[in-house]
Amino acid sequence: MSREGFSDFVRALERSPGLRRELQNLGTLDAVIELARQTGFPVSADDFKADAHCSRIASWFKDSRI
Repeated sequence: MSREGFSDFVRALERSPGLRRELQNLGTLDAVIELARQTGFPVSADDFKADAHCSRIASWFKDSRI
């Protein structure tokens, strides 16, 4: 889906204690994706993979001296 939907879901988690509590009780990525979709955020497993990849790249650039 869209990175925007994923980013919006993360921001909602940062701002909503109730949503964070729900997330803490989930044990699988599929359950997290279902929670996101139920609350109106169009996310997919690929969004989580892309975010992890982007985070690794950003970390590399932060730590590297070019």
